[in-house]
Amino acid sequence: METQIKMISAATAVLKLRKQNPMAIDEDVFQHVSDCIERERIKEEKVKIAMIAAAGETFKIARQNPKFSEKEILKELIQKIPFIVERIEENN
Repeated sequence: METQIKMISAATAVLKLRKQNPMAIDEDVFQHVSDCIERERIKEEKVKIAMIAAAGETFKIARQNPKFSEKEILKELIQKIPFIVERIEENN
């Protein structure tokens, strides 16, 4: 459960960054999420990977659906979280 909450936190950070800087590129987004991970002092590697994966997926959803509201983007991400977590666990 903690992992999923952190993933949503990362997604929210991405959406906030995009609102502040609509021209943000992939590198900006991932640097922002890396900074969030650092500030929160997250140690567990699996959680870090999950947060980065959620950020990437959020950025992808937002780019593919520019008319989606933040709520719609988060809803789409939440539906994908179990699949993302499963893929991470398979690879670790």
